[in-house]
Amino acid sequence: MQRVSAGLYLGFLLLVLAVQTGLMSLKGILLIDQHEGDALHLIQIILRMAEGQRPHLDFMTPVGVFAMLPMSWPASLGLGLGMSIMMGMSLFALILLPAIWWVGWSRLQGLVAYLFGGFMIILCTALVYGGATQAASIAMYYNRWAWAVAFLLVLIAVLPGDTRRNWPDGLILGLGMAFLALAKVTFFVAFLPGILVALLITRRLPTLLIGVLAGLVVAGLVTLAYGVGFWAAYLGDLDFVASSGLRDAPSAPLISLLIGPEYLVANFVLLAGVVLVRQAGPGPAGIVVLLFAPAFVYATYQNWGNDPKWLILLAILLVQLRPDRPVNNAFGWDVGRQMSLVALVSVALIFPSLLNLTFANLRHAKLDRSAFFQVLPGQKNDDIAMKTDRMYAPVRRETFELRDPEIAALVDTVPGRQVDEVMGQKLWLCKLHMGLVSVLHQMARDLDRVEGVAGKTVFVADTFSNLWLFGSTRPLPGGAPWYYGDKAGMAQADFILVPLCPVTPAARRAVLERLKTRAGHPLREVTQNGLFILYRQSPD
Repeated sequence: MQRVSAGLYLGFLLLVLAVQTGLMSLKGILLIDQHEGDALHLIQIILRMAEGQRPHLDFMTPVGVFAMLPMSWPASLGLGLGMSIMMGMSLFALILLPAIWWVGWSRLQGLVAYLFGGFMIILCTALVYGGATQAASIAMYYNRWAWAVAFLLVLIAVLPGDTRRNWPDGLILGLGMAFLALAKVTFFVAFLPGILVALLITRRLPTLLIGVLAGLVVAGLVTLAYGVGFWAAYLGDLDFVASSGLRDAPSAPLISLLIGPEYLVANFVLLAGVVLVRQAGPGPAGIVVLLFAPAFVYATYQNWGNDPKWLILLAILLVQLRPDRPVNNAFGWDVGRQMSLVALVSVALIFPSLLNLTFANLRHAKLDRSAFFQVLPGQKNDDIAMKTDRMYAPVRRETFELRDPEIAALVDTVPGRQVDEVMGQKLWLCKLHMGLVSVLHQMARDLDRVEGVAGKTVFVADTFSNLWLFGSTRPLPGGAPWYYGDKAGMAQADFILVPLCPVTPAARRAVLERLKTRAGHPLREVTQNGLFILYRQSPD
C-alpha cells in the first residue's frame, strides 16, 4: 500500500470533524441522558474557571487544567454551557488535527490511514465514553482525549517513519506528553517509560531532545500563567485523591483486568500480537510493543468503564508491522497472515464500543428534545438539558430493620451495613439511585427558605457540593466539585449539609467520620427535613 495523498487526507479529516460537529450541535442544545453527576461536576469546573478561578489553587480536582480549558474558554467568552462543552470537544479535535494528519500521512497507508484518522476525530468528539450503552453522555471525555493523544505517541514511538524529519515527531511527542501530564496524569505515567525506551533503542535522540524542549516550553508557559505554586497544588491534589480510598480505582480492580473473564481474551490477543511482531522481523518493534502492554492495561484500569480502546491501536500496529515478504515461525505459520488474523480479532473485541462512539452524535441529533428539561435556572443556561424521566423521578435504595433479633444481628455483620451517626443522631444506610437533579433543586429551594443561608457556603456530606448551581448559596473556596475524602474545604464552609439519602453513602460516612475526629468548629443544628439535616459551623 502507498502513502495517502496529503491534501485529500487533510480534507477527509476536516470533513469528518465538520460532520461530527454538525451532528453534535445541530439542535443548539446539549441533551444528556446518562452520567448526569459527571455532567454537573464538569459544569461546576467550567463555571468556576470562566469566572477566573484556577484548578488546584482555588478548588480541588485531580483532572488537569488542559482537560478543561477547551470548554471553559468558550464559556468565559459568554457562550452557553451546552455549546461551550460541545464546541470544546470540536476545538480539541481541531487542535489535534495537524498531529493526526502527520501521523496518519507519515506512518500509515491506504484505507488504514483513513480509518485511523476518522476514528481519532470521533474519539475526540463523540458524546459517549465508549462501552455498549447507547446514551448521550459527556462523562470521561478527557479519557477519550487522552487515548487519542496516546495513540499518536505510540504510533510515533513504534513506527519510525522518516527519521530525517525529527522536528514534527519530537514536537508531537513533547506537546502530547505535556497534555497528558496536565490533563490525565495516569496516562503520562503509563506511557512515558515505553516512549523513552523506544526512542533510545531506535537511536532517535534528536526527536527525544525536541520533545523534551517542547515539554519544557509548555511547563514554562503554565508556570507563567498560574505561578510556581500551581505545581505543588496539582501534585497535592493527585496525591490526595490517590490515597483517599474513595476514588483510587474508578471501576474494576486491577486483578480483574489481568485475569478476569471479561478481559482475559483481550490480554491473550495482546500477548499474541507482541509475539507475532517479534517473529515478523529482527527490528526492535516487538520489544517496544511489549513495553506498552502494561501501559494499555494500567490506563484502562484507571478509566471508568474499563473500555480497552487500545485494541484498536493494537490492530493498527499489527497491520502496519506485517513483514513485506513471507515469514514463517517455528510452527510453520505465515506470520503476516497470523498478524492480520489477530488484528481482526482485536477489532472484533472492541467493535461494540467502536460502533457506539461512531454513532453517538447521530443519536444525539435524533433525540426528542421534549423529553428533556433545562438543568440549571436562568436564560443563559437554556442550552443544556437532561432526561426528565431520569432526573425528575427520584428513586432511592435504603436498608430497614428486621424484626427477628437473630436475623437482624446476622444482617448487621454485612460490610457496608454500618449505621452512620451525626451529632448523636443515627442515619440508616440509604442511596439515591435516580433523580439527582430534582433532589438538588428541592434542597436548594429549601435552603433558600432558611434565614441566613443565602450568599453563604455549604459543604455537602456527599459526592457533590454543587447546591450553589441551583440556589442562592456560593461555591466553596478550596472545595472539590467531586468529593474525594478528608476535609476538602470543609473548614471554610459556613454550613454543613448532611443528606439523609446521599448519592455515595461511603462519601457521607467519610465526612461524618472526619467530623467526629476533627478539633474545633462545633456544629449547631439549624433545620432538618425529609432530605437533609443542616448544621451551622461556628469557628473556634
